[in-house]
Amino acid sequence: MKIFKKTDATGIMHELGLLMMFIGSLMIIPGIFAVYYSENWFIFVIPALAFILLGYLVNRFTKSISIKLKHAMVISALAWLMASMIGAVPLMLSIDYFGYIDGVFESMSAWTTTGFSIINDVESLPRSVQIWRSLQQWVGGVGVLVMVISILSKAGASAYYRAEAREEKILPSTLGTVKKIWHIYILYTVLGICMLYISGLNLWDAINICMCGISTGGMSVSNSSFPYGDVAKLIMVAIMYIGGVVSFSVHHNLLTGKDVHDIQTKASLPILSVSALILVLSSGISPIDALFTMVSAMTSTGFSTVSMNGLSNISLAVIIFVMIIGGATGTTTGGIKLMRFLIMGKAFYYKLKESVLPTGSVVYKKIGKNVMSGNLITDAFIIGFGYVVHYIAASMMLIFLGYDPYKSMFEAVSMVANMGLSVNIVDSAMHPLAKLTGIISMWVGRLEIIPVYVLLILPAYLKLKDMGNNSKNEVICQKNRR
Repeated sequence: MKIFKKTDATGIMHELGLLMMFIGSLMIIPGIFAVYYSENWFIFVIPALAFILLGYLVNRFTKSISIKLKHAMVISALAWLMASMIGAVPLMLSIDYFGYIDGVFESMSAWTTTGFSIINDVESLPRSVQIWRSLQQWVGGVGVLVMVISILSKAGASAYYRAEAREEKILPSTLGTVKKIWHIYILYTVLGICMLYISGLNLWDAINICMCGISTGGMSVSNSSFPYGDVAKLIMVAIMYIGGVVSFSVHHNLLTGKDVHDIQTKASLPILSVSALILVLSSGISPIDALFTMVSAMTSTGFSTVSMNGLSNISLAVIIFVMIIGGATGTTTGGIKLMRFLIMGKAFYYKLKESVLPTGSVVYKKIGKNVMSGNLITDAFIIGFGYVVHYIAASMMLIFLGYDPYKSMFEAVSMVANMGLSVNIVDSAMHPLAKLTGIISMWVGRLEIIPVYVLLILPAYLKLKDMGNNSKNEVICQKNRR
């Protein structure tokens, strides 16, 4: 029995056509800004219409199927890649020194909310291009497919939700959960913009910075990342923390007056406090900048108020450690995730406990108030292993290309964990292979490894399957001849 048939392929194309139409429609928004600010609107509107038409044709001449997890995995992997390839077009057309690979790198960084930028002068960009970068991050924070589920399609909602590495349920139905997430996301975005504006930022900066902060993206409309006062820094710490550490279910409980108990939020406080203290003591930066840096690292936002190159080695090591962990599940952040880190730590503790207890003793494994099942522990270690392998692989590639080993490790972790903090390896002059490494790393990291590998092994599987079927047919033919 074939796992994927021709109808599966056409069904996948049907959904991707719908997604292409959506991304093309999204591109019209910066086109409107371009018209308002008397900028070149052709770079947005013409590609937008082309992709809407192409998506319509693909969707029109293919048939829908019942979306299962295997389809959603492939669609998810292709969707993020396709979104970045489409989003690259206006960037390539508007920035003189940008080739297509540069555009894909910048767009992938935006969609995956990594926050790396290889644009030399962000402040000189047309405002339509600035809002396009921010918009990609803002939508990417919740998820491209999650956006499509909530607006365009109910088909396969549960499978799509899981394929984008999301398991948390706020309401009984997946569609209800997705809509509630968007309500919460928009509410905090509006509040964040208002708070930043009150703190002294102009409205344009407040809109863009908040969109990039609440999505834990970290791209900026300033060349200095976050060149604002202490009040704005503290507000942004709160915005980043809300987006990357406090899960959507906790927000829902808070807003509806329900009891709140979240082990991830509790665990984040000592980690952030201790790591920020180490930065203050080892690098001599102010407590506010230390806290800002560590919250930015944990939540994968990537905003920076200090130069990473000016920090001590121990400070960089602490930041690497926090980036590896990442923020909470059920948020817009990247990395292995706090919950998985806690599960692995608890599993290690229980293994030690079992080793010293008498044979036959029963150990009840719990994380917070929840039981730790064998599947939960296995999943945590599998995803953690996948991330570590990619941290190492990306580091080795950068080292092979001639970059400093310690800096390569920092940058590789930042890429795969979708963090965006940089020690200046990432820039417009970086090696083309380093850019491709970055594109793949950000893509794999955003989808938490598995969907990309499902996509990559599918052609090999189908080839082996066909070979196996051909061999069986040959054996049958030979028997018939006899």
